Amino acid sequence: MDKYRIIFCGGGTGGHYYPLMAIKNELEKKVENKNLYYIGSKYGIESKKIYSENIQSLLIPIKGFNRSFSLYAISRNFLLLFQLFFGLIRVSLFFARNKPNLVIATGGYASFIPLQIAKIFRVPYFLHEQNSFPGLVTRIFGSSAKKVFLGFENAKNYLKTSDTLFTGNPIYNHNRKDMSLSLDSDKKTLLVLGGSQGSVFLNKIISESIDKKMLDKINILWIVGINNYEKYKHYNTESIKVLSFVDNMPYLYSLCDLIVSRSGAMTVSEILEFKKPSILIPFKFSAENHQVFNAKYLEENFASLLIQEKDISTSLLSNKINEICENDRIYKSMKENIEKINNPDSINIIDTTIMEHMHVI
Repeated sequence: MDKYRIIFCGGGTGGHYYPLMAIKNELEKKVENKNLYYIGSKYGIESKKIYSENIQSLLIPIKGFNRSFSLYAISRNFLLLFQLFFGLIRVSLFFARNKPNLVIATGGYASFIPLQIAKIFRVPYFLHEQNSFPGLVTRIFGSSAKKVFLGFENAKNYLKTSDTLFTGNPIYNHNRKDMSLSLDSDKKTLLVLGGSQGSVFLNKIISESIDKKMLDKINILWIVGINNYEKYKHYNTESIKVLSFVDNMPYLYSLCDLIVSRSGAMTVSEILEFKKPSILIPFKFSAENHQVFNAKYLEENFASLLIQEKDISTSLLSNKINEICENDRIYKSMKENIEKINNPDSINIIDTTIMEHMHVI
């Protein structure tokens, strides 16, 4: 074949977008004669990020299905029907014009239309599923995929009719800004992750714990989110570092001993990558409760403590943090258990499998 024409699709959230860009960037290095394209949503994280990737893109006005029961949800889902119709036309024209011979998708609502058109145009496609419980798009299109790559091995239990391969989740290595933090080396260090937007729930719990002097024996690296920094910056001390956003997460992972976080797929994958014990508090409104499934994967391997949001309190979380940090037997056990979990070289496995297919099409 003279030229490989590959469409990448997937987005809406960073959990779908960043693994896709990791796959794209690696294939870009390895495949010489190619044209690469991207299809996503104009409302997703990709609308702010894709232009830096130097790739021809199509962003369509589409949002995900609203699962709540309200007048707003009904009206938005009604609008979705029109978005799907016009999106199908635009994506069909994009396919007809660029004539792709391969589609690579990472799920989410931004993948639905491109995968549907790929089936209509008989274009082969690969899927990557980040979560322990597969999303709706993966369940719909997985059986027709050339291969479904799995971020968590137990996801195969929900994809009986799909050709699956456990690869783990590829980590997106973007430019990292140098940073240096000074901490007391005699203390254990806790990393609190709330994402770029921050977690209102986690920020409230951690601030109350600090106010009540429940976490005085540890260092705290606390990512509060860009919009919350002004509210929490007064907590900065020698042992507490309040951060709005960090472009060098590997550095923070290297400093910490324990992580308190939500349990999105990419966060759990980074925890596995850097082999850190954790306390995971799934976001209770995550789609199809997938964050609970992700957290259970680590909990069942005795590498993490899962606490449901409805059960948590300031005293409970503080006590569990202190118990893990102060009890060497507990900490060492969690550390050993996470180091035992198989964490494959995901990006290499994925790209090798895709390239094997490309050499026979």
